Amino acid sequence: MLRNRQSIAASVSPETSIFTTFAIAFAAATTALPIAWGSAALVFLLIAFLLSAFKKSTWQRIGASSFAWAAMALLAALAIGMLYGSTPLSQAFEFWTKYLKLLVVPIIIALAPNEKLKRLAINLALGAVTLSVLVSYIRYLGFLPPYSDPHQAYIGFQNRITFGLYTSVASYVFAYRAIKLKEPRWRIFYSILFFIFAYNTLAINNGRTGYVIFFALTALFIFRNIPARLKLASLGIALIAIAATLLTSPVSRDRLERSVSNVETLQTNKPVADSSIVIRWQFFKNSLSIIEDAPLIGHGTGSFENQYEKRISGSAQVGSSNPHNDYLLIASQLGFIGLTLEFLLIASIAFSIGAIKNEDKEVIYALIISFILYSGLNSTLLDAGEGRYFLILFSIIISSSKGVAFDAKR
Repeated sequence: MLRNRQSIAASVSPETSIFTTFAIAFAAATTALPIAWGSAALVFLLIAFLLSAFKKSTWQRIGASSFAWAAMALLAALAIGMLYGSTPLSQAFEFWTKYLKLLVVPIIIALAPNEKLKRLAINLALGAVTLSVLVSYIRYLGFLPPYSDPHQAYIGFQNRITFGLYTSVASYVFAYRAIKLKEPRWRIFYSILFFIFAYNTLAINNGRTGYVIFFALTALFIFRNIPARLKLASLGIALIAIAATLLTSPVSRDRLERSVSNVETLQTNKPVADSSIVIRWQFFKNSLSIIEDAPLIGHGTGSFENQYEKRISGSAQVGSSNPHNDYLLIASQLGFIGLTLEFLLIASIAFSIGAIKNEDKEVIYALIISFILYSGLNSTLLDAGEGRYFLILFSIIISSSKGVAFDAKR
């Protein structure tokens, strides 16, 4: 049923206008750039949508898309969540506006980017990450001063957590192109890019989220693209290479050693108060307590910070406006109903995969695995950069069930 709805959307796709082409291409190109660029991109997308809003086919495409309906349902539930609970309406509304990026989904699907534009958009998104990695290496090699924060000294743009996400997904795409393209020069080119990005993810950036996603995507790549007889050996070689890179780099080794030390303190009566692992464990336990108090409909939109403060009052624990876990955040605000809607959002993406072809299928697999993992470690849909990144790329790829034929002649 979901696949059929997507195919209807593709059948009414028109020629893409010049401004729509610009808006979608710009949106994709800014996914890995500073947040301000992304905010401008959302404005351009909205203008492009308004210019085509008078067309019946625009609304038909939205109505035929399961992904669009799922995104709008979650946003609507968050709007309803402003009306109950103890959170002041002004505070709830401000928090709700952070989720307005969900409108990117119906907007891009309504604009129906054609196949050529989708290919351009994906390459521009990869180009943006490449620019960010270039800046990272320039800082690492001393040609630009590193950031003052030692934990984010050599990143390109945004922050170390999102940076590791972007480089991990790009590494997967480059690895796929390196084995699928027929021309040797392109295979060599993308192989080099893969190693440059992989080394940056594992040895220069010290974001543990990036390590987790890179490992998961490595396993996915081997499962999907390596012959059965070579899968186990390939996984072993990959594990050795990843471990060697992490342990031989001073940046990542220090991060891992501190992580092990922090985990060990959880077994003591006096865990390290400023450890991110300890703080995340406290987030997890206290979030479950919040959810248990209102399991069905939650405490309302924007309620997490106040509810969390109640749980840690009188202790030395750190307060927060979110638990750095998207599932816990949605469940604390909207309960089981909200969490179900988020799972339906993920399911609508998963059901679309069967209608997507070739390289686009690989990109969507990499994105959905990354989204699921990333949401367990961070508040994906709340956060500006990564939320926009996922929603824009998902929408561009899913907007047509035909997929993009892979050009093996390049």
